[in-house]
Amino acid sequence: MFKKCSLCGNEMTIMLRNVVYRNRVKIHNVPVHVCTDECCAHSQVVESIKDDLKRLMKDLGQSPRRQDIEFEQISELSHMLVTVADHDEKSNVRARFEDRINELLDMFLLAQSLGDERWMLEIRQRLVQIG
Repeated sequence: MFKKCSLCGNEMTIMLRNVVYRNRVKIHNVPVHVCTDECCAHSQVVESIKDDLKRLMKDLGQSPRRQDIEFEQISELSHMLVTVADHDEKSNVRARFEDRINELLDMFLLAQSLGDERWMLEIRQRLVQIG
């Protein structure tokens, strides 16, 4: 997840930003790489969530209704970053990731016992995002 800025070569950090789509939809908590150099301030969406963001925009269509969307409901990486940002104790980041992985594995077992292939696929995709 560490990245160098393609414009100036400085280090980039990950921040949660709002993305506005078609001046009508505000997508909250999108993980974005932001250059640490104040003069540059280049930013770009984190590569591992681009497909989720593109899929969302495609689903919204060319003329979406006015709405706010919480991206952490769509992207597991965004969900984890929001969870970590909501807690002051940064030392527990690893524990929070482990807890979420265990939660997803429990949901996977439930989906498997119900024979819900679609749910199992969704959970697998979420695990890949944070694994």
